[in-house]
Amino acid sequence: MATLFDQYESLQQGTMGGPKQSILGTTAFKNQKLEEEAAIFLKDRQVNFHPTHPITHLVVASHHLVLAMANKRLIRINLLNPGANSQEEQEVDISKFALQARIHNIFLDPTGQHLLISIVSRDGTTPVDTLYLPLRSNKPKSTGKLKGHLVTAVGWNADNQSDSVTGPILVGTFKGVILEMELTSDERLFQSSHEEYCKQVFDVGKDDPVPVTAIEMRSSPLDNLDLRVLVTTVDKLYQFSGRIRSAEDKPMMTSLFANYLGLPPRFVKLISNWKTSWLKLYQPPNSTTPNHFAWLTEQGVYTGNIVWGATGDDMTANRKLHSIPEVDGCGVPCDMIVCEFHVLIVWPDKMRGLCILNNQVVFEGTIPEECGKLVGISKDPVKGTIWVFAERGVFKYKVDREGRNVWRIYLEQKNYELAKKYCNSDSSCLSYVLLQEAQDYFQKKDYVQSAKLFAKTLTSFEEISLKFVEVGEEGALKIYLHEKLDSLKVSEQTQVTIVVMWLLELYLKTLGNLRDAGKRNTEEYRISDDQLKSLLCDPKVHQCLTNNANAIYELLASHDDQDNYVNVALMLKDFDRVLLHLMRHGRHIEALEVMKTRGSEQLFYQHFPALLQAVPSAAVEALIAQGERINPLKLLPCLIHYHTSHGGGAEILRYFEYCVDKLEITDEVLHNFLITLYAVEAPDKLLPYFKLQGDDSQNVHYDVKFALRECMSVGEEKACVHILTTMGLYQEAVELALKLDTSLAKATANRPKYDQDLRKKLWLMIAAHVVQEEQDVSRAMEVLRECDLIKIEDILPFFPDFVTIDQFKDAICSSLQEYNQHIEDLKHDMDDASKAAENIRKDIQKFKQKYSYVHAQDRCCECNYPLLSRPFYLFPCSHKFHQDCLSDSVMGYLSETKQKKVSELKGKLLAMSHDESGIGTGGQWGDREQVRAEIDSLVAGECLYCGDNLVANIDTPFISNNEWEASMADWQ
Repeated sequence: MATLFDQYESLQQGTMGGPKQSILGTTAFKNQKLEEEAAIFLKDRQVNFHPTHPITHLVVASHHLVLAMANKRLIRINLLNPGANSQEEQEVDISKFALQARIHNIFLDPTGQHLLISIVSRDGTTPVDTLYLPLRSNKPKSTGKLKGHLVTAVGWNADNQSDSVTGPILVGTFKGVILEMELTSDERLFQSSHEEYCKQVFDVGKDDPVPVTAIEMRSSPLDNLDLRVLVTTVDKLYQFSGRIRSAEDKPMMTSLFANYLGLPPRFVKLISNWKTSWLKLYQPPNSTTPNHFAWLTEQGVYTGNIVWGATGDDMTANRKLHSIPEVDGCGVPCDMIVCEFHVLIVWPDKMRGLCILNNQVVFEGTIPEECGKLVGISKDPVKGTIWVFAERGVFKYKVDREGRNVWRIYLEQKNYELAKKYCNSDSSCLSYVLLQEAQDYFQKKDYVQSAKLFAKTLTSFEEISLKFVEVGEEGALKIYLHEKLDSLKVSEQTQVTIVVMWLLELYLKTLGNLRDAGKRNTEEYRISDDQLKSLLCDPKVHQCLTNNANAIYELLASHDDQDNYVNVALMLKDFDRVLLHLMRHGRHIEALEVMKTRGSEQLFYQHFPALLQAVPSAAVEALIAQGERINPLKLLPCLIHYHTSHGGGAEILRYFEYCVDKLEITDEVLHNFLITLYAVEAPDKLLPYFKLQGDDSQNVHYDVKFALRECMSVGEEKACVHILTTMGLYQEAVELALKLDTSLAKATANRPKYDQDLRKKLWLMIAAHVVQEEQDVSRAMEVLRECDLIKIEDILPFFPDFVTIDQFKDAICSSLQEYNQHIEDLKHDMDDASKAAENIRKDIQKFKQKYSYVHAQDRCCECNYPLLSRPFYLFPCSHKFHQDCLSDSVMGYLSETKQKKVSELKGKLLAMSHDESGIGTGGQWGDREQVRAEIDSLVAGECLYCGDNLVANIDTPFISNNEWEASMADWQ
């Protein structure tokens, strides 16, 4: 929203022919020289305001501006809402309070709500009155409790936000008295005055009455009960600090000033012949507390920081006295304000801006002659706007980047930290500051700190590097290169490569020198090696290593740094190079560890043969540790070659047993080679292996013929017996077993459990062997008892003629008894069969004579129509069906084959019915009665409701798939 002064300016511009046009084109550029030459304090506007009388005072706070004119009228303007009232309505006439007097000063609180007006006689010494004018009223009120006091300074309560009460404030008088009081604009019943209270709390002019020129009161941001008060006279600056009991106890500051009563006054004194002095505080934007002050006296501008956390009486720091720039013929200044880095001092005919950092004048300004002399300057303590006023003119100033050159000032003072702080993220300025600081450290021979700073500058990389090379500071050079590497972007590959290669060369050189000096196991070597490894882990370095792998490897090889050679190759996942390097240097165990943890299957297949020859046991252990990741068939050629050329079958056998037992590999080639290894290394394991494989030739995982040859070659005949059994050659197996052990032969003969004839034949072979070869009749009888398939008569032919029958008497008697018992069992079975046949014949005869009644009222169980209306079927269960009803219903339960058969038979029967002679077609299709019988057997073989077909189709849905789809379509 435009302010009142904005409106005045618009009117002025309108009379001059339109708005002011910008001189900038569409292309903007940064000119450092122009930036430096631009004024810090710029006149924002000259307000087109012509007061009827000279302006004597102007104060502004929180966008509320108050003008006092020589005709004793006040103009109050709300800068944010100038159109609320007319200008006349904002004027306040106080002439009736100032007859034969004048306005001495006006004081506006930080909220702009409360105004105090001090009135003095024309001679300027005799107090007349002090008026209180709240913003909500146009009628000033006299403050009776200040009668006899000429108010020269007011310390407002900065914490107060009320528009009706000022809160406790401090008032300074012409004679040095400090009063605490509180004013209110509320008009309450029986209220005699608008002063809540008024009490003297201190007197700085007790010994020598002097006017109080300024009072500033603030509470600590850490504790609102902890107060700080600055009071100035013409030549003294007092500090009061202390803690009050409560903000509710009135008067509030009695206890604070009581600490200073009866004690010698503590102050800063600057001798001055002026009649006044000025104290101003600077409060940063968006802050509630000021951070430094400026006190203007004849001696100069006394500045310092306000320390809120300080204890004791002194609450200021970094105090400094700045001389006032000489202004010929100007005399005493009119007023002053303080900014962050400057003070702006006003004389009657000009203004000057003084930098409080280096005491240099940075601004000079004048006003048009028609505006008269400058009277003063006011700064909004909350909003920071600056207003300069002359006798007949008002000017608004703005601060344009006040701290733009502060960094240069701090740099000249070698205060590098503050210089960097005020560079305001300008990379060129920051680089310049860092360069100066780095050079300063370099001259002081603090090369490490210098290197860190040089890396942050924009100075030539080569120039800085050569600086450290010339002085032989390799450590500082490493730090510089590290810092430079951190500042480079990934996209700057060339610079990154140069820095990385140089750093690697430095580290490798250091490590090489330590190794040559025999310090490989020292802490110094470990630290350097850790630094190198840390460097290699940097993502930018890793990218550089990837792009320049061959050059890196050559550099590492030139320094003979095997460990880091391996580390770099591992980082780049160049495992082939790692393995070749390790094996070339005889570090086979480390190579195996790399293969186990990081190597791919292809690397395993490629390098395992060489490792197997070097460290067979460890190689096999590594192979077993890979589990299913490695296909043993791909390693089979190298394993066979190692076995045939170097032996070592025990280690290979261990791996193949792992493949069979744990990995459960069934490949025939592997199993065949395992059999070969067993035959050579552990023949006693052949038979257990074959038993574990089973005796089914279709399910074993080896070539039975190959296995038989291997077993025969090493004389493992028991294993041969098992293989022959697996091949189904039982006769040969028994023959071979009889040469070894009769018990083995017996077990072999029992193998074909389901071929009784073969078993009998095999047992006869055993019996013949026992009789003919061993000639032991008792053993032959044992064989007879062990097998129930052979009888005594089967083995009698094997006995010699001289054997007496007494030896077989028991066996023969037992055999005859078995025959007799068998004959008796057959007779009993025949009798049972004859009886069963006779019972069946009787049942058939009875069934032929069985009949049922059909009544006229009987109905078909399927269609519920009279049964006698059409041909029908009658079942023994008493269910009755029409012939066609039963046929149609049964068709749904018959298989497709039977349904097709019934349809064919019905077609034949229909064709016969059309043949009147019964011969023509009938001779071709068969007898009519036979066809009917076949139909009856299929359709009426059993009851529809009681037969097996119904039970077998119990899970058949009531609705077929086709009917279901049709029903769903109808519903939709």
